[in-house]
Amino acid sequence: MSTNQHLEYQINNDPDSAYLMIKLKSSDKAFVKISALNIRDASIQIGKAVMNDSLDLNLNFSLTSNLTIHEITAPKLPGSVYLIPDVLGSIQHHYLDGESGIITQIFSFLACSEKVQLRVISSPNIKPISERDSFFLHLLGTGDLWLNYYGNIQEISVKGNYIINLSYLVAFEDTLNYEIKQLQNLSVSGVHIGTVGEHNLFCHFKGIGKIWIQSRHRYALLNFFAPFIH
Repeated sequence: MSTNQHLEYQINNDPDSAYLMIKLKSSDKAFVKISALNIRDASIQIGKAVMNDSLDLNLNFSLTSNLTIHEITAPKLPGSVYLIPDVLGSIQHHYLDGESGIITQIFSFLACSEKVQLRVISSPNIKPISERDSFFLHLLGTGDLWLNYYGNIQEISVKGNYIINLSYLVAFEDTLNYEIKQLQNLSVSGVHIGTVGEHNLFCHFKGIGKIWIQSRHRYALLNFFAPFIH
């Protein structure tokens, strides 16, 4: 069990099929991805949704399935909620200290505490290639943050330049400058890279900060099953 000045939590079954328990005191408030909310005590109330307008969204792309976030509270008695992510893998806790924020892929967000601010940002240069992959969630402020990873997690400290396939990238500190580009005609030993759903999108980082990557990605799973589908 882990505690800090904000929320008490526990991560179980990590990294294969992790789920998250968050315990709220009567004075606590949190924000959770509602599709991952599986069990809650009767004392927990689900409040208003974090609407698109409050996230500065003015987009034609529907984020409903990936970004439906609700406020939860325990107004009278303490209680717990259990969050089971949409994809199997790991859950990691991050603490935002107010000095730097974290930018994450939208589908990886799981929960955060009350004083964490959420803002959706987009990358117009990759929207014509893959609209789903062009949106990110910028998390600022102070407090707890939990992200879901497909597979296991690796943390990488960047000093200078670093390039990573966007499919494996989950989150990074906003102290890093980044640029996302599509690289054409990639191949390994003469075999062309890029099959079902893949767009050869790479993120080029510059500066000092941390990035977090996952050991698997959804397109690799689709490509594994593709030969068996007729």
